[in-house]
Amino acid sequence: MPVIQDFKKNAENFIYGEALADGIKTSLTIIIPPLVAGLFGHLFIGVTMSLGAILSHMTDTPGPFKERRNFFWISALLIFMVSFLTKTVNHFPYLLGASLVLLVFCSNMLTVYGQRASALGMVVMMSMVMNMNTLRDSFSPLISAVIITSGAVWYTLFSLAISKFRPYRLAQQNLAECMLHVSEYIRIKTSLFEMDTEEEETITKLLNEQVLVNEKQIMVRELVFTNKKLVKDTTKIGRSIVFIFSDLVDIFENVTANHYDYEKVREEYGSTKAIRQVIRLMNKIAHELSVIAYHINANKRPKHRSFDYDKELEKLNLAIKELYDEGQKPLVLSKIYVTLKQILYKLSFIHRFLYDEGFDKIHNPLEHGDRFIQKTDYSLKKIKDHLNLKSPIFRHALRSAIVIFVAYGISFILPMSYHSYWMLMTVLVILKPGFSVTKKRNFQRVKGTLFGGLIGLAILLLFKSESIRFGFMLFFMLMAYTFLRHKYAIGTLYLTAYIMLSFSFISQFDSVEVIQERFIDTLIGGFIAFISSYIILPTWEKENMNDYLQKTLIADYEFLYVIFKKLADNDVTTTQYKLARKDVYIEMANVTSVFQRLISEPKDKQQFANELNRFTIFNHSFVSYSSGLVKIMKKNNSVILTSEHIRLMKKSLQLLAQTIRLYGDFETKNTLKTIEFQEKAVILSEMKTENLQDDSELILEMIEYIHEIIYDFMKISHVFTDRKKE
Repeated sequence: MPVIQDFKKNAENFIYGEALADGIKTSLTIIIPPLVAGLFGHLFIGVTMSLGAILSHMTDTPGPFKERRNFFWISALLIFMVSFLTKTVNHFPYLLGASLVLLVFCSNMLTVYGQRASALGMVVMMSMVMNMNTLRDSFSPLISAVIITSGAVWYTLFSLAISKFRPYRLAQQNLAECMLHVSEYIRIKTSLFEMDTEEEETITKLLNEQVLVNEKQIMVRELVFTNKKLVKDTTKIGRSIVFIFSDLVDIFENVTANHYDYEKVREEYGSTKAIRQVIRLMNKIAHELSVIAYHINANKRPKHRSFDYDKELEKLNLAIKELYDEGQKPLVLSKIYVTLKQILYKLSFIHRFLYDEGFDKIHNPLEHGDRFIQKTDYSLKKIKDHLNLKSPIFRHALRSAIVIFVAYGISFILPMSYHSYWMLMTVLVILKPGFSVTKKRNFQRVKGTLFGGLIGLAILLLFKSESIRFGFMLFFMLMAYTFLRHKYAIGTLYLTAYIMLSFSFISQFDSVEVIQERFIDTLIGGFIAFISSYIILPTWEKENMNDYLQKTLIADYEFLYVIFKKLADNDVTTTQYKLARKDVYIEMANVTSVFQRLISEPKDKQQFANELNRFTIFNHSFVSYSSGLVKIMKKNNSVILTSEHIRLMKKSLQLLAQTIRLYGDFETKNTLKTIEFQEKAVILSEMKTENLQDDSELILEMIEYIHEIIYDFMKISHVFTDRKKE
């Protein structure tokens, strides 16, 4: 029964989720123009408009309404200009090739402005490649460009209208997804307490899940902090999103703020009733979060909590007391109890917000929300700063231009070249700045094309009815635009099947020949992209790794400084702490992503894999112990510091600053952005007392742990920097 219920909830999460909503929206904007135009005998005009809708969809990624709107209109203008240019020079192969190479280079350089600008660059490249055929030559270049652009405008108006009609929906969906990832993070961490766990493998899973949590947190921040309606709105739904997200981040911090010697915990308490209750309660919390996420996604209110918080806490408390009664001192279990109690306290607040209770008595946690959003600099200086071979973006742009030139030349010698732009399209879609991402995308596209083609072919052979084929085509189109952004291999599978069936309606070509040509073009394009990422100006993770490591250590320093400052004189605002916490989580996720990409590269390029893996684990422990200090401060408003505390705090900051300097002059070295870093001296007044609070010893113990980790940072950083000098 629970399995059936979980399956039902997963299915409903998918139905209510952002991916399917995006798929439905995109499919409608693509299919409506041909249907309407077909009624008036102008089917081909409708199909051409659909091309514009497909292009416009590429820039429609979740984000602030104003930013989405601006990029929509910029993309529509560029679609018109590029379509007109392409159709004008289509019969001049040399001029067309030169224009293509130049356009590909410039479009890839837009990556310096971020992900949305990178998507805009893809729109520009695809606008050219998808017009490099004679399908619309019955129109003049101007008319063809106008029709395609009208499709882009149609998609823009449709998408923006939905956003205006349902201003909170995107934030709700991404908040629910973020909560699901936090739930999964808790489940993985729970397994560290189980006797048969593989600790190293579990920690790797934990770090990988943390990357996903961070990505979703960034997205929710953008959607929430830039939406004045949400931050300042007095409506119930707007306020609930704001407060729930704030508490969800606090829950995630509580989970990450504790790092234990799990092997020792399992050895000493693995067979006890208390640890079984810890596992039980943590799994219940994870389940509760997934249930709440489902209700947020479905825009419903939960009827009740999935379990009795107080009752489960009391069970754990009694189990721990039994160990004390037996003469043991399970301090670590007591710490876990306090953490779980704090998480349940936050969960109870989330339930109150779901029922619209208690808002008036609580301070808005996002009143300084604009400070949490990183402003993008769109100046030309950013482009100029990257016009050198040290820049991975410049190398990728140059590589893409060379590869597209080669692919363009090959397209003239293929025996089947009518749809040879598919090969160019494959190159553009697969070729990414890093080798590992290119390899992964290549495998996904080839696999999706092969199996999608077989499915499409099977339907064409089994079903002769055009109505049935049309029904399948609509379904495949919906699934393609649902999964393309989230699960590329599955999206490509549905897209290939959809293309096959659509060609059986709008083209005189045999569908078997179409899929054969598409598969050959995909193989050739994928092979060219894959090889080029290895031999043409390759960018390996080890080459830029030190920049990521230094950024991570700088974020660690700023986070630790804020915590020590708070510990010393209480002169730190909540906003300052949360900003430092946000930065350290982002950099922690970034360095974990670097490790994931590094281990996907060829073996001879993985020189730093073991060291980087250790660094990510050290960094996870560092953030956990640092956050643990904050928990102590929240429990006690006044904390007594001894001279030993002060000495070790200063020593830790100095050692971390020295470690950062090992990576060089970061003010001029870092090509992505200028980082201003000044060593901050914490002024501490030494306080002596004979009666130290119990937490004083715990604080000293945690600062010692932090200092040990920083010392590990120093040792491993010497390995990175010394090898770099060789």
